[in-house]
Amino acid sequence: MKRNDVKIIIGVLIVAGVFYLFNQYRISKMDVNKLYVEIKVEGELYERVQLSDEKEIKIEREDSYNIIKVHDNGVEMLEANCPDHVCVRTGFINKVGSTIVCLPHKVYVEIVGDVEDGLDAISE
Repeated sequence: MKRNDVKIIIGVLIVAGVFYLFNQYRISKMDVNKLYVEIKVEGELYERVQLSDEKEIKIEREDSYNIIKVHDNGVEMLEANCPDHVCVRTGFINKVGSTIVCLPHKVYVEIVGDVEDGLDAISE
């Protein structure tokens, strides 16, 4: 590797680190009252719950079920009758962008920020 290659690699790592730290800072400053849990089943929005709420949601379909609990400013999949239980083993999530996915039942749980105003981090 040449000297300029090392400089380019270091530069890219610094830029990536700055973006990562900025994103972490922005997420940490988000108001918990503007954070939501979006639950989608087969790609369609099933329910949207404020992250600060305490709620247990049971999704029942033909021969499958998932039990999701929103509590303590986070969410977890308590129970599911899928064969692999990866969704249950994912555990408790509480950061924007974190997800729990149950592939066999096509259930997708994600923590999202308030999207009503249409502004992103750059335009704010």
